[in-house]
Amino acid sequence: MRLCKALLQSSANFGYYGTIAPCLNRRYFADDRTQHDNTNQIPFEANPSNGQLASDRDDAFKIDPQKKTVETAVGDLPLSPVMDPTFWEARTRHQTPKAKPGKPQNSVERQLRANAFAKALATPVRMCAMTRTRLPSFFLQDFNVVAHPETGKPWLIPHSLIPDERPTDEELDVKGIAEAVSEASSQEIGHSTGDIESKLHSPQEQRSAATASVDDGRPNGPAAYVLARRDLLSSFTIKKSGFEHGERRLTGISPRYRSLAKTVVWRRDMDTYILGLMRQDIVNDLMYLSKLCTENGRYYIVKCWGWNDVQYKHKGAVLWFGEPDEDANSNQAHNQPGPFATFEFQKTDIQGQPLTETVVVHNLPMLLGAEQAKHVKDEAAALRDGSIFMLAGRRTTKLQLKLWKLQGYLADYRDVP
Repeated sequence: MRLCKALLQSSANFGYYGTIAPCLNRRYFADDRTQHDNTNQIPFEANPSNGQLASDRDDAFKIDPQKKTVETAVGDLPLSPVMDPTFWEARTRHQTPKAKPGKPQNSVERQLRANAFAKALATPVRMCAMTRTRLPSFFLQDFNVVAHPETGKPWLIPHSLIPDERPTDEELDVKGIAEAVSEASSQEIGHSTGDIESKLHSPQEQRSAATASVDDGRPNGPAAYVLARRDLLSSFTIKKSGFEHGERRLTGISPRYRSLAKTVVWRRDMDTYILGLMRQDIVNDLMYLSKLCTENGRYYIVKCWGWNDVQYKHKGAVLWFGEPDEDANSNQAHNQPGPFATFEFQKTDIQGQPLTETVVVHNLPMLLGAEQAKHVKDEAAALRDGSIFMLAGRRTTKLQLKLWKLQGYLADYRDVP
């Protein structure tokens, strides 16, 4: 409808425009004054109230979260949940990203952040789906259910070990993945599963969820945890082991995706695949720290001139690459550190009292394999000369955690009481 403009009072003909004359007395302003109010001669700009409505002021009403009331000009009114700040705080508590930790305030906080064992114990507690054991998540391996980008079948993958690499536009086709998932659900899972999937994931939700997975770096699907032990993961494919088809139990941990338990794909070499990912991640960190030491003059990796020199280095973890005169392919195991090996030495504290300190010793040929250990020693400039090195510094804490977790993954627990 075309907007009509009212005629001025001086140009209005009461005989011809008598029908529109009453429209001139309408209120076209948001304040209490009429258009022809001559009682108040103060200009509109000079008016202290500035023509502001009561509802536009910040102090129009006050919220009392304790009493659940709203203080208004007419009295206290019940507080709506939409206006309750405590309601929204509880609603978005687990959706808001946690703030990054600030700088340590004292020496205790600095020592805590540099202690790999303290950080391992401080991880959130989760339950193993196979043994029902509750442990910090550092001692567990997480698995997520994702759709294969080509076939659309559900797969279980170790999400925390997958490298954080964003796919290119050609590699990622969100629409194709969503269509493949829906097609695979309807053909292989059955009518009941198809109803559940269609109810839980509409095409718009699948597209937004797939896009969110790329933005957040998190795959779709539930997360399940199992003890980070190679012998346990290898028993999933061994008959009469007590853990056969353990992938079904991992998928069924979430009631939402329990119908996918019989169709989820599990790699038969999952234990070897995870071992390769863990080793490659450690190799990449060692190469990166070695580059910082050689190019930027850092001291994250320091050579030790024998075992007696360990006590004079910064406390961290010892990296042992084997004796110089020992063949890498030799089967001799004389004088080499075993699993969970430690080295103790005596020191004196500030008061002059004797103090025993312990550092972890990592046998890299045993953890990484002889070939990868030799490759790291040849390629990393900071590790070429010598066989014993000290890994120290707060920046090496994550690498120490990865080495310690690999120790537990490869350990043999049959002789443990």
